[in-house]
Amino acid sequence: MSMTPDTKLNSFINAVVDQDFNKAAPTFHELLQAKMQDALEQEKVKVADQMFNGAEAELDDDDPSEEDVDAAIDELEDEDEAA
Repeated sequence: MSMTPDTKLNSFINAVVDQDFNKAAPTFHELLQAKMQDALEQEKVKVADQMFNGAEAELDDDDPSEEDVDAAIDELEDEDEAA
């Protein structure tokens, strides 16, 4: 019988509280693997939607804007000219 994610999380928290890190480590890895698998699956759906349905790519807030990239290039060029 497989444990639900909530049961796994509770098991992990209890193991950490009890300082039973040998028991907590595999549970932590299972939880992390499930989160990574979910994120990967979501990204696959986004890419497939972009490829086959013409959906536009969403930019992350961490992605630099074109203005930021242009400013960085100009700054590098100015440094090269000064050297």
